[in-house]
Amino acid sequence: MTNVEGIPRTRFEAMFLPASGGAVAVAGQVVLLLALILCSRASAQNGHEADYTHSSQPPLLNYQELVALGDQETVDPVLAKKLNTLLTTPFINNEAYFAGTKPLRPDLKGMGPSLRLVEWNIERGIELDAIKLLLTDKQGFLAKVHSEAASNTSAAKVDDQVLNAQMDILQSADVLVLNEVDWGMKRSDYRAVVKDLADALKMNWAYGVEFVEVDPKVLGTQSFAAVENETERKELDELFSTDKKRLLGLHGTAILSRYPLRDVKLVPFKYQAYDWYNGEKKYGTVEAGKRKGASLLFGESIVREVRRGGRTNLIATIDVPGLQGQQVTIVAAHLENRTTPKGRVKEAEELLDMIRPISNPVVVAGDMNTTGQDGSVMSIKSAMLKKINNPAFWATQGIKYATGVGLVMDVASFGFKTTKFQGDPTASGVPLLAANPEQGFFKDLDKSRFDDGTRIDYRGDSELSVNGREGTLGNSNERASKGFVTTFALPRTMGAVGKFRLDWIFVKGYLKDDPRTPDSYRFAPGFARTMNESNEALNPRLSDHAAISVDLPIAQPTLPGSKK
Repeated sequence: MTNVEGIPRTRFEAMFLPASGGAVAVAGQVVLLLALILCSRASAQNGHEADYTHSSQPPLLNYQELVALGDQETVDPVLAKKLNTLLTTPFINNEAYFAGTKPLRPDLKGMGPSLRLVEWNIERGIELDAIKLLLTDKQGFLAKVHSEAASNTSAAKVDDQVLNAQMDILQSADVLVLNEVDWGMKRSDYRAVVKDLADALKMNWAYGVEFVEVDPKVLGTQSFAAVENETERKELDELFSTDKKRLLGLHGTAILSRYPLRDVKLVPFKYQAYDWYNGEKKYGTVEAGKRKGASLLFGESIVREVRRGGRTNLIATIDVPGLQGQQVTIVAAHLENRTTPKGRVKEAEELLDMIRPISNPVVVAGDMNTTGQDGSVMSIKSAMLKKINNPAFWATQGIKYATGVGLVMDVASFGFKTTKFQGDPTASGVPLLAANPEQGFFKDLDKSRFDDGTRIDYRGDSELSVNGREGTLGNSNERASKGFVTTFALPRTMGAVGKFRLDWIFVKGYLKDDPRTPDSYRFAPGFARTMNESNEALNPRLSDHAAISVDLPIAQPTLPGSKK
């Protein structure tokens, strides 16, 4: 078909413009075209919306069921089925999307529009109000920091510039991966932590139950009859009493996102490196037999954590317009702390096998517990790490019950090797003399290949770091002068001892074995940060872990490091 000037028309023009006729006919066709485009867009949007669940969750457990799960080694089949459903069915909520929430997609110099992801172990959400303030209200958070500094209630040095920069990063993240998230626990005021936080941030969310807490001290059935001092006994009874109507006993992992979430799955590890039910009950019995005296017996009951469930993976897909393939898979993982490094390697291998067939980009983020230690036996000091309800109590009474054993065990368990590798568990060790216990974990990640030939991005370019440092995984995890910036610290640490790099972000973009291919920096990680300063700005600190972040360009970036 040709027009009146004899110039060939495109197929597009031939479909919608008349071969002859007046302006009215043309206008009518244009209106028809616009209508078809709008309908097409609406249809496409509705097609995506069909993949997004408004809101769903598995049935919750009541108090009597929690007590039964704590008391019965062999659980009634009906209750066992309900427990299994809770441990394998994610909570999903995309109400923010349907209310109009859009991703922020920060536009970064040299990287362009990016997906910013933050990972944070929030220590149950005990300091939820302060965390919400940090993530939503810069001036409010700074005012609280300055108020504490003026009253000398905080030992942290106030640096407004650093705090402002970190809040900018945290508040502009489109995806948050959170570990250790409570739902219906007394220690976090019985709140649905993920829901409260998502509501404040106007984000979509998914939640996966890792453990159902059924220890007597959680259920309020712990006996303190052996404590002779009546005042202390009454204080303990009050401290560990519980609201049976509000207690739900859930502890797990969450993904919050300004992108709607779909294809959400909760996949527990088949290999559980530690049995948190039988192992804890056995541990308590064995240790109690070794102890004499009410104080030490009580100390052992505090250390014990009887739980149903195990380590798990919360997995979700987000649709990212402008990205090749337009999909990203987010994997929120939490590896076992109460095991050996070899136990964590087995879990990592299972995780890699699980995600290997995925062809679109993947981000694995979470607390990997890369301590380099055998954590299969707990020490008394854990009582002070788990702020049950009243930190002041532990300051005055908890230490008495611990009788100093925790400090001795800390010093005995951390030696030269720990000091050497705690900040860089990826480092090469010296066989026999100073082997790195976690090296196997990182070697497996490095050598693993996905079915499409891509791999985890291990690069470390100075141009793609916040401090100009190069080295393994430096693009996705902030490096320090030696090793990495640590993310976890025990209270009252002694020098380097007690600080570890436990939290990690691993990215699978389009990188294959040749890092020089033109598209290898598309969706490649950059400008990773560790935000210890904002975490430590208030007293008490927000968590025993610091938040970490990474930026992921949606298109090929133009930074020098991305052109190699």
